[in-house]
Amino acid sequence: MKQMKKGVALLLALLLAFTAVPTAFAADDDVIATGDGGEGITWTLTEGGVLTVSGSGPIVDDINVEIDEEGYESSEMLDCIGWQLDRVLEARTENMSAAEAARARFDLVKELVIEEGITAIPGDEFSEFYPRSITLPATLTELGYSAVNASFAETLTVQNKNLVILGGAILAGHRKDAATYDSIEEAIAAKVAYETQLDEIEKKTYAVYDLGAAYEMQHGVDNGLTEEEFFTNFNEYYGTDFTSLDECIAFCIERINADFGTQYAEADEVYTLVETEDGSYAERVEELDGKITELYEAADIEDSLCRAYLGEEGDEDVAVYPWLTVYGPAGSGAEEAAATSGVPFEATTAPYTPITSFFGRIKRAYETVKAFVIRLYNWIRFRLAILK
Repeated sequence: MKQMKKGVALLLALLLAFTAVPTAFAADDDVIATGDGGEGITWTLTEGGVLTVSGSGPIVDDINVEIDEEGYESSEMLDCIGWQLDRVLEARTENMSAAEAARARFDLVKELVIEEGITAIPGDEFSEFYPRSITLPATLTELGYSAVNASFAETLTVQNKNLVILGGAILAGHRKDAATYDSIEEAIAAKVAYETQLDEIEKKTYAVYDLGAAYEMQHGVDNGLTEEEFFTNFNEYYGTDFTSLDECIAFCIERINADFGTQYAEADEVYTLVETEDGSYAERVEELDGKITELYEAADIEDSLCRAYLGEEGDEDVAVYPWLTVYGPAGSGAEEAAATSGVPFEATTAPYTPITSFFGRIKRAYETVKAFVIRLYNWIRFRLAILK
């Protein structure tokens, strides 16, 4: 047993020595997350926001498809790269304010590099993230709809001259009669403020829907929740410790009156999802729905930030922001798409020379191995603690 402990201790020392080796890489290049995107496809994300997807073949999403008793089909993305990145974002924003969390989404992926060997990217794969730079390899032949998001990008580099499915690249646009922005940062600040307002509005509407759920349960209507689940979720969200539906309903009415300037006293005066022949309910529901709609309309940023799509003829009233420059082979689909969307195009060769590409691969290989060693080190420490 003692020899085993000595051996483990020696291995731990070697692992520590490896992870402590000084490198020329900046701290913000440290890998913070890794994962896969199908057989033979891996990805790494650095502290500085560089997302690199490597491997050979198409990026593949694991989709769970279910059909209910009535024959309706539903699907859930289980292990797509975007889903995995969402989990990373959730962990990083767990204790952040709504404004900080909204900004963190813009900063999580600042550069998206799809390396040579990747042949296809599914639709919506990276649509919820906002890299400032996007690089697509010569091996890429299929770009799914909304697969990449160039809404706040400065460069989009396309290396395959035959890649013409660029209608899927999301661009930032604005209504021609709305206020515009002079820079990406200014637009991001507006979007963060808007998302923060939406978060505040949703918190107000939650009380309406939570009251409806409590009212249903109180009247024996099956809404898919057990009382235990309802109380757990309710108390966790509002920071309360209620044990009765009456307490929850009274709490919601108090919040609704404060948020909407109403003077409701009873649950059935506020909102109910219970079917009833009492026509007066409809008027009260309409009143409250109207107040909720007013909140959303007040938060609207006048459509000053709209979605356009590279290579597609969009709404005549929408213009694309001039932040993006598309780089690609002359005469390629990329040039045609840029012309259609009204964004600048520059003919170019691959952005990486063979030398810089070689050292880039070495760097990413080191980062991947280092991340594995750290995980192995932590596992051995755990096992050593058990041996003690």
